[in-house]
Amino acid sequence: MPAFSPGLPAFGQLLMVGLPGPRLDPVARELVRDLRVGGIILFARNLEGPEQVWELTQNLQQEALAAAGKPLLIAVDQEGGPVQRLREPFTIIPKARELGLTATPQEVERLARQTARELAVVGINMNLAPVLDVARGPECPLYERSYGSVPELVAAYGEAAIRGYAAGGVLPVAKHFPGLGDTLRDSHVELPEAQGKDPARKIDLIPFRRAIVAGVPAIMTAHLQVPEWDTRPGTLSPVAIQTWLRQNLGFAGVVMTDDLEMGAIAGRSPVPQAAREALAAGADLLLICQKVDAAWKAAELLAADEELLHRGEEAARRLGRLRERLKPSQVSRQEVKDFFRLA
Repeated sequence: MPAFSPGLPAFGQLLMVGLPGPRLDPVARELVRDLRVGGIILFARNLEGPEQVWELTQNLQQEALAAAGKPLLIAVDQEGGPVQRLREPFTIIPKARELGLTATPQEVERLARQTARELAVVGINMNLAPVLDVARGPECPLYERSYGSVPELVAAYGEAAIRGYAAGGVLPVAKHFPGLGDTLRDSHVELPEAQGKDPARKIDLIPFRRAIVAGVPAIMTAHLQVPEWDTRPGTLSPVAIQTWLRQNLGFAGVVMTDDLEMGAIAGRSPVPQAAREALAAGADLLLICQKVDAAWKAAELLAADEELLHRGEEAARRLGRLRERLKPSQVSRQEVKDFFRLA
């Protein structure tokens, strides 16, 4: 693998960014061709239907291969319940809380495999799921998105989902480390604080330990303050990422941040500075979902900081190994039509 050379493209590959619309417009082309971002995340504004999504992902991958010689990570939040960007004719997934009460792990695995097959056929290769937060009760903002309040149950369903997504052809991402299940505030709006006082966070870490053993390739951090660990949010904390996730839990895969534009982080520091802190803390893939100019400014700030060169090189190696696992899609437009017609 070539040496990591300072500059915007070198640090651009550490970014996963949102696009403004449903087509490969000039903004999207510049992000892929010039900034050479490592990943794209898709939202409702980018999604009109199976054939359009297939066309968008095909065009994005063609640009990426021409510019950087490697495929993009193309991700979506297709958890189920309130968080599923792709609607019918894609499978509508029940809330995780409902699945935890009414379905078996085997049924969750089959559902995840079917979901992954649908994503893969339109060119999406990463699903930002499963949620492994152990939500204690309805007061937790992630209550409906959590499989339950028993850590072993959450772990079992999480493992099943990871197996299903992988079998269906997409990369799963376990979230949100180190667990938002004991929080009372929504990190989209403000910084939540862990309410549990156990410094080892035994309840919250059980699902993540088992997901790592199950081979999950990527874990997303939470914008969460654990007072017993650090004054900084987990996304910006070397204690959370390097001490706990890397050393104590032994995770060697890709660490990605939750969206750095969320209120919990943006209320604390500008997005480019947050990207710098997250990379320095040990994150590999930096998520910026909305503002394109924030992605460019973040890459500029990272590239100008010589102290981040080693950390950037390390992150690029991990992401490079993950992207090497991606296989170019051979699916035609007609095959997309036929898949969803038959489904």
